[in-house]
Amino acid sequence: MKRKSNRVLWLLPAAAALFLLLGLLLARPQLPDEPANLSSSADTDGVRAWRELLEKRNGNVGEWRLRWEELPETGSNRLMIAVGPNKIAPKEWEAMESWLRAGNHLLLLDDSGEEPLDWMLSGGKSDDADSEEGAAPAEEKESEATDQNETDSASGKDAPPPEKPIEAEALVGPGSYVAEVSTSLRIQSASNDAETLVKDSEGVLASRLKLGEGSVTFVVEPRWMQNGAALRASHTEIMAALLAGSWSEIMFDEQHHGYTLKPGLFAVYPNWLLLASIMLLLAMLLWLWSSGKRFGPVRIPREWTVRRGDETARALAAWYERFGLMDDALDRQRRRLRQQLSQRWGLSPAATPEQAAAAARSRWSEQDAQRLQHVLEERPIVASGRKAARREFIARSRDTSELAALLRGSSLSGRGERR
Repeated sequence: MKRKSNRVLWLLPAAAALFLLLGLLLARPQLPDEPANLSSSADTDGVRAWRELLEKRNGNVGEWRLRWEELPETGSNRLMIAVGPNKIAPKEWEAMESWLRAGNHLLLLDDSGEEPLDWMLSGGKSDDADSEEGAAPAEEKESEATDQNETDSASGKDAPPPEKPIEAEALVGPGSYVAEVSTSLRIQSASNDAETLVKDSEGVLASRLKLGEGSVTFVVEPRWMQNGAALRASHTEIMAALLAGSWSEIMFDEQHHGYTLKPGLFAVYPNWLLLASIMLLLAMLLWLWSSGKRFGPVRIPREWTVRRGDETARALAAWYERFGLMDDALDRQRRRLRQQLSQRWGLSPAATPEQAAAAARSRWSEQDAQRLQHVLEERPIVASGRKAARREFIARSRDTSELAALLRGSSLSGRGERR
């Protein structure tokens, strides 16, 4: 039993290790295959290493994802880096030339065979080089190259091209330098102002041409800037010298790699139409604001002057009338008036209407004293008809209100004044 338990303990870790190994082999994530020469690609054929180095040294490094016709017209001392761009239209070259003459610079690394600006390219080796190598037939060279590529593909290796000695004293300084050269293109001729920077036994590999206040540097070997070849041969010294300078801004051209920025909605319409639309929108907003806003000083809210005044009184009157309570309302008014007589003149609440009128004659006129006696008498509404009853109720209520106001303005008890 003990041997069996030990065997089980050994089988569990082995099964777990086998499960993990199979999981890694079957479910290994595949990295996306990005295009070559991207400044954001960390693959061997990307140029992210040089971009990060420039960001540490310069700081102001970015990407250009628009056409060259949209390059900024103002500013100078900018550097545009185009590594292995695709087809560049003639109109873009015209816009680039204007941009360079304004004091900007272009570093172009391209082996596609296109001839930029005033340069001309040659695609064969010189006769001396062919005689030294024995002038092998073209068919044999092609078969050897095909066999070599098949061998490298079968072994799973991307074999770098052979290193060749180069001359770069004009760019780097005196010394012996080597570089990997995989292209047969050479810069054959340009204008007389072109400066040779790097060359080998077969011709010029890098050249620089002044254009106005700026310049353009053309290199026929973009592999020198790629991540996989950055530390091989003398590529580091060559690229560091090509990128040296105090640039105000460095831009990597990604538009010719297929990464573009689509213009926004406002870029489609002309400026005059956008300005007119904005002004019309502002005018409409101001009109809506002025229509919905009350201008002037702040006033007392309407509900305190209207809803708690006329509307409330009318609602109460309609309620008393609808339910036949007008006599009850008049009785409440009489009791309120007697209470005021007691507070102002000291008259007993149980005093008769005649006694109240006698007290009023020493302070008011005879007419007002008679009105007071008439209001304090307990007489029901005897008018026939709804409208007549309403008129009598309103008249008696008005008399009570006027006498109450007159009573509030009269003197207190002991200071009688006759009107």
